[in-house]
Amino acid sequence: MYHIGICDDEPVFLEDIRKMTEEILTELGIAYDIRTFDSAKSLERWMGAPGAALDLLLLDILMEGQTGLEFAGRLRAGENPLPIIFITTTMDFALEGYKVEPLGYLLKPVQRAQLQEALLRAWRHLQNQTVVLSSSSRSVSFRLNDVLYLDIYDKELAVHLADGSVPRITVPLNSLLSKLPPERFVRCHRSYIVSVPAISSIWRYGIELKNRETIPVSRNCYAAVQNALLNWASRM
Repeated sequence: MYHIGICDDEPVFLEDIRKMTEEILTELGIAYDIRTFDSAKSLERWMGAPGAALDLLLLDILMEGQTGLEFAGRLRAGENPLPIIFITTTMDFALEGYKVEPLGYLLKPVQRAQLQEALLRAWRHLQNQTVVLSSSSRSVSFRLNDVLYLDIYDKELAVHLADGSVPRITVPLNSLLSKLPPERFVRCHRSYIVSVPAISSIWRYGIELKNRETIPVSRNCYAAVQNALLNWASRM
């Protein structure tokens, strides 16, 4: 799920960007949750609530009250790494804006092609994030881009990475699945989760990965894996 926040104090621009974002992500087959805010104050209030989280913030620079730059500065001062793409009518603030390390800028009126490029750039950034799993005795970390597949045997989860390493930890497979982007990872068997980009081919009872390794696919999961592969290919 791609969690996106859009903050702009001009209702027309806010609605236009929301609609375009929904259309783009729907066409790309990326599940999303979009929240809109008409001020930095309302955004800050929501972000302070328990469980509130975003993967990307599209943030207007020039707003009444607290500007987007001021809000971003407060986020960074609090060591919040939330990816930000600024929305602006002018690039006059670009130098000042880079102090808070944005992913980029969108000029008003926002064009669909530029918005799509920005959303995909941020999505790729998200896919490259590091996941940390912890048990009572140890912790392991890995980047999503490095994962080929995961399997579980006798309650021990094995994470098979592209470099051949296989970190292991005792955690439930279901708890991990909720942390993985559903467009990129799909359950292919009761005991396996596969990275869709790592799939080379699929047949009735198996999956061949791009590293020539094969893993099982169950009859109940076959259609879901096939659909995930087709959806991923359509976005490439």
